[in-house]
Parts: sequence; C-alpha cells; structure tokens
Amino acid sequence: MISSREGEINHEARRNHMAELKYTIAPITPENYESVNGDCWESRKIQQKLFETQEILGFGAWEGPACVGSLHCYKVTLPEWDDSVFPEYGRRRLEDWPLGWPLKAAKAKQLSFRGPVWGHACFHVGRLINTHHSERAYMGQGIGRALLAASIAWARKHEYAAIIAIGGSKIVPEYNVVMGCLPWTTYANSGFHVAALEEDGLKAPWWTEAWDDATVKGQVEEALQNKDNIEKICARLMVLDL
Repeated sequence: MISSREGEINHEARRNHMAELKYTIAPITPENYESVNGDCWESRKIQQKLFETQEILGFGAWEGPACVGSLHCYKVTLPEWDDSVFPEYGRRRLEDWPLGWPLKAAKAKQLSFRGPVWGHACFHVGRLINTHHSERAYMGQGIGRALLAASIAWARKHEYAAIIAIGGSKIVPEYNVVMGCLPWTTYANSGFHVAALEEDGLKAPWWTEAWDDATVKGQVEEALQNKDNIEKICARLMVLDL
C-alpha cells in the first residue's frame, strides 16, 4: 500500500515528467539567453558578470524556440553578499525581490553554510520575451516544478552548500504569481525545510498592505476574515542543505 507521502512524491514525479515531455528544460546560457525575458536583469553588463561568476543565469523552459518559463538564480554568500548583480529594484528594497527577504531572514537567523549558496529569485512561468505579463495558459502544467528540479540537480553537481528561496502562501496564490515564487509546499515536497516565517507568523506581512494589486488584495481580505489564517498568509524561508 502506498503511503500518502509516497503518493505525493509519485505525483510530483509525474508532473515533472509531463513538463519535461512537453517542454525542454535547460540552463540559461550565453547561447540561449536572448530568447528569455530579461527584464529582471536590466543590462547586458549584469548578465555578463553573472555568466562569469556562476556560468548560468538560471533555468528556462522552452516550447520550440520560445522560452515560456524561467527561474533566475544567484550565487550568494552569507551572512554578507554582493548585491552589485541584483536588480536595481532589489537593491533599493530587498523585500520587493523574491531573493531579498530570504537573504535578510537567513542573516537574521544567523544561518551558516560551509560554502556558497544557490539563491532562487524570480520564477516567471508564462512570461514570454518582450512581455510584462504572464500567459496563464502555461501555469499549472508542472513547469515551475521542473525548473525547481533542474536547479536542485545543478546546485548539487556544482557543490553548492545549500539552496535558499522564498516559499509563498497557498491561500494567496496570486501573491506567488505577482512576486514570482512557488508555494512553500512545493519546496517542502522537494526536501526543503522551513527556516523562517514572515513576521514569525504573528501578524500579516508588510506586502498585504503595501501592494496595490487588486487580486492579491482580494485574496488577502478573504483570507483574513479568519484570523487563524494569518500564519498561513506569511511566506517562508525555504532551505535545502546539500
């Protein structure tokens, strides 16, 4: 008899396999990056520096010649990090960037690692080149999970000490789309553990008031009708020790 945990793992494997059959999952390299939506990197100079220091910019999902999803990754160190390759908006306010709060939370928790850490920043499923919105038709097909699996394999092969990422709330799914992250449960199903919780789960995080996205606000307001959902709204610092 298959346990519920084994069932979850098998379901995850099937979803990843489906995505790999339909899409080509591969690192973002100097040879293919021009087909990837590059708005978050802002300049060729930053892209070139990332290629020099970490070989790739992250991972992409291709449907033929079109990149239909990407995960942006950064080689970072803790407790201090080099922010010169971060997006300008992330340098202004780290919390606005998917990798920003995880870095701050890891530092605040005094997490230590034996070497460089592979940081997950933006997940853009359905974000095509030269567009500023995500095509919803590409969501829910396992692309994000397949990108995650490829990134874990890369980090292990290249001897990173750990992977860190922000895991979004399942009850405010639009936050994950707008922020560019995966639900924390997706990370947990891939072996990550929760190392920190926004606001320690005691109050609604800053973005519930600061963001003006109508759909996010609507989902937050609905969730907060039940005070027991405050902790469930908070994002989590997800860590995978390698």
